[in-house]
Amino acid sequence: MNIAFDIHGTFDSHKSIRNIISFLSRQKHTTSENDLFIISGPPYGEIASEIPLPILQAVTIISVVDWLKSKGVKMWQDKEDKWWCEDDIWWESKGLICAEHEIDLIFDDKIEYKKYMPRYTTFVLVTNKEVVPTIRKGLNINFERRQP
Repeated sequence: MNIAFDIHGTFDSHKSIRNIISFLSRQKHTTSENDLFIISGPPYGEIASEIPLPILQAVTIISVVDWLKSKGVKMWQDKEDKWWCEDDIWWESKGLICAEHEIDLIFDDKIEYKKYMPRYTTFVLVTNKEVVPTIRKGLNINFERRQP
């Protein structure tokens, strides 16, 4: 099974997501057949600098910016050196990356990516800060605040 995670708003904001990745990365070193991916917007170096070393050694990082540049997409940087391209191209990119790498399951905090996912890729929408998974309509898992 190929499992992918976004960084910003997902990995960096949710302890439970970090725990899942940490657990799966430890399994990767034993007998698991799960392949782990980080698919996130910034260039490769920026993504890699945000991931703890034990996890970094167990995942494949795919930068949306680097992937789009490799496909010849017209991109530009703003005054803060953040990369941009046309919105439709950006939102479609993760779906194309998931198809290219046969991703079975992806965790992301941006619903805009969902409509571009391949049929075989389960899209998990991650929301809120404190999380408890509950299955909702469709293929989403909605993370809701814990009740006291």
